[in-house]
Amino acid sequence: MSDRNSSVLSPARMSRRGLLRLAAAVGLGAAVAPHLGRERPAQATPLKDRKLLFVITATGGASIVDSFLPVLASEAGASASTILAYPDAVVKKPAGSQIRHVTNLGLGGGLFSTDYDLGTFLTRHGQDTVVVTQETTSVNHVVAQKRAVTGANINQGRTVMEAVAEIHGEGLVLPNANLAGGSYVEPGDDHTLPAFARAEVIANPLFFALSTDGSRGIEGAPSKSLIARARAKRGELESKSAFLQKFANASMLSSFEERRKAAPALEASDALTKLMLLPQGKYQLTENDLQQSPMLAKMMEAFPNLSTGDSVESQAAVGFLLAYYGLSATVTLGPTLVPSFLDDGTIVDTPLIFDFSHNDHVLTQNVMWGRMMKVVDALITLLKEQDYLGDPANGKMWDRSLVYIATDFGRTKQRPENAAQFGSGHDLSNGNVLISPLLKGNRVYGGVDSKTAKTYGFDPTTGEPDPDRVMREGDIYSLVCHAMGVEFAGRKDMPALIA
Repeated sequence: MSDRNSSVLSPARMSRRGLLRLAAAVGLGAAVAPHLGRERPAQATPLKDRKLLFVITATGGASIVDSFLPVLASEAGASASTILAYPDAVVKKPAGSQIRHVTNLGLGGGLFSTDYDLGTFLTRHGQDTVVVTQETTSVNHVVAQKRAVTGANINQGRTVMEAVAEIHGEGLVLPNANLAGGSYVEPGDDHTLPAFARAEVIANPLFFALSTDGSRGIEGAPSKSLIARARAKRGELESKSAFLQKFANASMLSSFEERRKAAPALEASDALTKLMLLPQGKYQLTENDLQQSPMLAKMMEAFPNLSTGDSVESQAAVGFLLAYYGLSATVTLGPTLVPSFLDDGTIVDTPLIFDFSHNDHVLTQNVMWGRMMKVVDALITLLKEQDYLGDPANGKMWDRSLVYIATDFGRTKQRPENAAQFGSGHDLSNGNVLISPLLKGNRVYGGVDSKTAKTYGFDPTTGEPDPDRVMREGDIYSLVCHAMGVEFAGRKDMPALIA
């Protein structure tokens, strides 16, 4: 690296302009969000009815029978040696829980490992945890990820995040924030969706705050009042432009206008301060008229590696702050196919995330479920602790929240006879985990065939397992929407699961 680039990356010498250059280098792109300027509907959802959706993307095939719906070897009988059945001794059920889990197996020898046990999660949040079975319709990563959030197009192609943002995000600065990767960040296919409900993709959460203000912290920048006058004059002049009059309805021009109109709303929200996760001690913030987030200490306590290379923890921190400050109604986050490396060299993900199961199935599933649920645990704990918008009159954030762990597909259920280490392929049979006080938790809906480790469905009216019923992506999408109060034609209601 040249000396010039080194000076830009050196926190001790970093100016506001240097921070912006670094933000651009890591892929933030434009300085303001592209979907925030279009007019909102006149009537926003009342505060008391607003809900919060968190979608956690378990990329690569998080297998439900390797986490919260394991088959016991004693149940599998003669099949135990050739399917994904776990020794009875490593499957536990915490006191008071109706959901069992595979324990932390201590695999990996330090290279790929987890210090978290799923029993900890169930002990803390089991009463709100729901395990639902499903059979997906694709084992292609790109297709299956999109279907996991569109319900295989059950709602005109809208993602569940878009559907929730349209109802609960009206009037917010950033209704739908997506910090994940893969096809989970793709917009839905319903072109009638209001533009404000489209996701804003956040490429690097640590530096996202810098993209929310166009002038603050820049040495010699004009005053805010002068910038406002310039913007107003620009609009006046452009309204008389022959070019703009001719191409007023062009989609590219409309998108450009939306991007520009976002700036005043973002700046007025003070997202630059609220979302600032760069600490003053490492970056010269106050010298550049910047401040670290008032919640930074709390975020560091919940997510200690957010600034040392753990991309999922930094996503979770920004996602929480977006909801806490009332900037967003839906937040999507999760590990990508590129693992996180901490500053001390620790690798906190397996390569390719859950898809590393192709190489070592049991290790990957055990490590990644523990890694992912540890972050979800911290996120939910924050939601349970904090008042919505900081006001006790609004109740706790958790009272209005739902966490949906989305994944592309399951993994094959067979293994070589008595093999302890083996690879697995993609499989349609799987299930999902949802956590919310809006659901009747502490229960598995559906079941698993102990001879094949394949899952089967349940009756949405009674909640009872039904070996002859197949649950699809649209069922899970409908469940989320039902709990969140989002109606659409063709919604498959599940009264047995709604609290």
